[in-house]
Amino acid sequence: MKLILALLCNIVVNEKQEMATFELLIRKSCPNSIQTSTLIPFMIDIQVVGYDFKEERFVHLHRSAISFPEPRFFYSGTPSSQNSREAALKGEALVRMQFQEDPYACVGSLRHKKLGRDPFHRSIPYPNGCPEIEGLFRYCGTALYQGYLPWAR
Repeated sequence: MKLILALLCNIVVNEKQEMATFELLIRKSCPNSIQTSTLIPFMIDIQVVGYDFKEERFVHLHRSAISFPEPRFFYSGTPSSQNSREAALKGEALVRMQFQEDPYACVGSLRHKKLGRDPFHRSIPYPNGCPEIEGLFRYCGTALYQGYLPWAR
């Protein structure tokens, strides 16, 4: 699946492969844009474009997990095909329930799914390139992250 994440601070990113869309959201929220080498003092807005059935998860669960202000977070849903919609909704309900219990995909099936997307056991380079939110990248817990986040001041 392609996820297009447009950060409304003049950066548009089109990602084809990512370990997880939630990781992509964290990475693109980095105040220090690795892709453009442009210093961004903080995110103004985040615009996520994805399947409409994933909106609830992104707007409520993932956004909350990174403590991004709701009024500055936007989701534009594109419809899934009608013949796969029922299965997609069923699968999404399960994933949403899992993220409610494990917001950072640290344990259980979400962790296994994330590890399965990285068959060569690459390490994620983002924490080193984004010291402002390194704690968020490295955090693993069921409670919401309480460390410093530049957009949450």
